[in-house]
Amino acid sequence: MKTESDKTLKGKILMVDDLPEGLRTLSYLLNNQGYKVICVANGEVAINLIQQELPDLVVLDIMLPVIDGYKVCQIIKANPNTSHIPVVFLSGLDSEYDKLQAFKVGAIDYITKPFFVEEVIARIETQLSCFQKQRELEKIIEEQVKERLLAEEKLNQSRALLSSVLNSSADGVAAFESIRDSQGQIVDFRWLVVNPVAAMTVGKTSDSLLYQPLYENQPGYIFDGLFDLFLQVVDNCIVLEKEHYCDSGQFKAWFHVVAVKLGDGFAMTFRDITEHKHMEIALKKANQELKHQANVDSLTQIANRRCFDEYLTQEWARCGREHQYLAIVLCDVDHFKAYNDTYGHQAGDECLTKVAQSMKLVVKRPADLVFRYGGEEFALILPNTNEKGALEVAEAIRQQIKLLKITHNASTVGKHVTLSLGVACTIPSTASSPEALIANADRALYEAKSLGRDRTICAGIELPLF
Repeated sequence: MKTESDKTLKGKILMVDDLPEGLRTLSYLLNNQGYKVICVANGEVAINLIQQELPDLVVLDIMLPVIDGYKVCQIIKANPNTSHIPVVFLSGLDSEYDKLQAFKVGAIDYITKPFFVEEVIARIETQLSCFQKQRELEKIIEEQVKERLLAEEKLNQSRALLSSVLNSSADGVAAFESIRDSQGQIVDFRWLVVNPVAAMTVGKTSDSLLYQPLYENQPGYIFDGLFDLFLQVVDNCIVLEKEHYCDSGQFKAWFHVVAVKLGDGFAMTFRDITEHKHMEIALKKANQELKHQANVDSLTQIANRRCFDEYLTQEWARCGREHQYLAIVLCDVDHFKAYNDTYGHQAGDECLTKVAQSMKLVVKRPADLVFRYGGEEFALILPNTNEKGALEVAEAIRQQIKLLKITHNASTVGKHVTLSLGVACTIPSTASSPEALIANADRALYEAKSLGRDRTICAGIELPLF
C-alpha cells in the first residue's frame, strides 16, 4: 500500500558516483523538488539495488570501482526488466570518444563535470518528462494494437457472433462491396456492414448507411483521398494501414485506418487518434526543443561549444573529401574581466549577448556559423573559405563590434568594447587535424593580444601535399 509521500513522489533517481559528496547539493535540491534520490558509490551495488527497486532514471559516473559506468549501463539495457530506464552520464571525462561510447551503450544524455546544478536538474527533469510521456504513448499504442487485433480476429468469426463483436468494438468497423461500371471498373463502394461507432463517426445511423454508396451523395468526406488506396486493396490484395488526416470544413481529425480485401470489396477498421496524434506531435516538439537546448548557448542564443566541436568535425571531413579550404576564427572581448569588475556581471552578460548577435549579422552564408567558444571567447567556422575571405569576415566583425560603441572605460585599448581575432585556414588532410587548426587560430589570437589588441592576425595558410 502506497504511503501519502509515495503518492506525491515525482520520481525515483539513482545516482552512482564513487565521490558522492560532489553530488550532495544536487541530491538535496532534487529531494526538495519531490524526487526520491538514492546515492551509491560503485557499480555492483547499483546493479543489485536496481533489481530490488526500479528507479525512474539513473545518473552514472564512468569511472567507478568494481564495475565501470559503461558496463553498468550495458547491464541495465540488456535486462528486459530495466532496459526502459533512461540513463544519464555525469562524468569528468570530456572527450568525443567517451561521449560516443556513452550513447553507444544506451545513454540518453551526457553531462560533463564540473557542472551547473541548475542545468543538471533541468536536463534530468526534461528527460524524466519525455520518458514518462513516451511510456504513456507506448502504452496507448500497445492498447490500440491489441484492440485492433482483437477486432480483426472477431471479424473473421462466424456470423452468429458478428453482431455482438461489432457492437462492442471501440473502433469503427465497416465492410464494403465494389460498385462497378459496364466495363468492370470500380466507380464506388457500397456499405454492407457498419457498426455504431462507424455510423456515429460519419454522422449517420447504421440503417441509413446500409447499401448506400460510400462517396456518391454520402458523407464520405472522412475517407476523401483514400479511394485509390481502396482500389489497390480490392484489385491487388494489399493490406492498407495508415494514419489518415481529415480536414473538411470544421471537421479536423486523425484516424488510424486498416483495410483488407473481403470478397469483391474490403473490410475496414478505423479509430479517431486525434488526441494521441497531438501527444505524438508534442513529444516530437519536446525532443526538438531538447536538441536545440543541447546545441545553443542559453545566454547569447548562438551555437555553443558542443555544437562547435560537432560542426568542425563534420566540415573537416567534408572539406577534406572535396579538397576545399576550411577557416576558423577565434576572438576574445578585450579586457572583459575588467569590464565585469567595472560594470557588473549582468552588464557583462548583456555585452556578450550584443557581441554575439552582432557577429551573426556579419555572417551571411548559411554554412558559416558563429559559436560561443567559452566565457568571453567566440569562434567562427567558415567552410569553403580561403585566407583572404576569412580575414575579410574577421575584419568586418571587428568593425561591427566597434560600431556598437559599448562603453568600456576600464579598457587600455580605447573607450569602447573591442575584439582581438585570430584566423587560421587550411585544406583538411590526414596530415593535419582539427585540433591543429584550432591551435593555429589560438596562436594568432594570442599574437593579436600581445600586439595591443583590437586587431586581426592570421596564422598563415597550411596546404597539404596531394
